[in-house]
Amino acid sequence: MNKIDKEILIAAKNGELKSFDQIVIFYQDAIYNHLYRLTNNPDDAADLTQATFIKLYKTRDRIQETESFNSYLYKIATYTAYDFLKNKKNHPEDLIIDDNNINFETIEAKQSYYKVEDIDKIDINLALDKIKLANKNLLSLFYQDGFTYEEISKILDKPLNTVKTLLRRAKEELFNNFN
Repeated sequence: MNKIDKEILIAAKNGELKSFDQIVIFYQDAIYNHLYRLTNNPDDAADLTQATFIKLYKTRDRIQETESFNSYLYKIATYTAYDFLKNKKNHPEDLIIDDNNINFETIEAKQSYYKVEDIDKIDINLALDKIKLANKNLLSLFYQDGFTYEEISKILDKPLNTVKTLLRRAKEELFNNFN
């Protein structure tokens, strides 16, 4: 996974808007894809991406040059999605469904993290949709976003051995839903 220059992080931490813009431009697609995988909704993912960067800006003084910035940013994005999904689950009456605008036959290019080229990828996506959100997030962080166990440990505020155990369980749940 690519990382942004330390000098840009320091300048953004000090409130330089141009540097913060560079961070947004550098990470926005990766954060959007991560959030899309968690929400399965392009509009929610776009809104949550914006909310993630707003939270980052508000907490920019907490950016540590020694800490993995990627982990810090993904932590903000992950918990922003968790809060949103928890609120959405607790308030289903807030959802408005407009059947007239639904098109089930096409997938926008930005909606998909990768191009669907064969049936195996479709099967994997269907299996991912059936597992717990926390497990889906773990698998996404590890396999699709390329984070190490240590980085995931920082993102989720969990001990390293717990992350390893949870990731093993997530793989098992995915395998069980893949059939």
